Amino acid sequence: MLPTGAIMNAGAILAGGLAGLGLGRFLPEAVRACIFQGLGLSVLAVGIRLTLRSTSPAILIASLVCGGVVGGLLRLEDRMTAASLWIKGRLRSKNPRFADGLVLSVTVFCCGSLAILGPLDEAARGDLTLLSTKSFLDGLTTIAFASVYGVGAVLSAIPVLFYEGSLTMLAAKLASHIDAKTVTELSAVGGVMTIGTGINLLELKRISLPNMLPALIFTVVLMECFG
Repeated sequence: MLPTGAIMNAGAILAGGLAGLGLGRFLPEAVRACIFQGLGLSVLAVGIRLTLRSTSPAILIASLVCGGVVGGLLRLEDRMTAASLWIKGRLRSKNPRFADGLVLSVTVFCCGSLAILGPLDEAARGDLTLLSTKSFLDGLTTIAFASVYGVGAVLSAIPVLFYEGSLTMLAAKLASHIDAKTVTELSAVGGVMTIGTGINLLELKRISLPNMLPALIFTVVLMECFG
């Protein structure tokens, strides 16, 4: 199936990023700080709400711990950063925050629950409501990111398109095998990572979210075995 929602989301990120690049030089540092603080607090609130939906805290914790271990051993964050620096070199960008912008943007746009539930909804019911909402939010967020980090934030549209598009096509094949409880726990795990995103945005502590991405796979496996 054609991943319409993923294409729409990537387009919104591109549009927001281009707007952010144009507005960046006109935004005072104090305004940028307020934007990031507002985004950070909002993301924290959404993440907490989603995490509280979990009905299997043990599976939630085990998924995050196991996923973090595997992600750390695979050095997913280092690989993502290296890929960002390679892209920066190919584009001959002189922006010192290019890699930070790409890694942060990809983490924010791919780790949230909407990035998981949206493709599932599109594949199972043909409903684009969640991905439409996510597209709007991501477009606004990219305006802020691009104004600070530059082109790196804009290029996050490419991995987002690949990630959500792959999830949509995979979900279309597996929709009949994924029950509501598993989706709820996936949402909760995504909520924890969303909380981590908010903490990173607020610069309270640096959390390695890319290394936690395997937690999503562990959630499905553990729910199949013990859910």
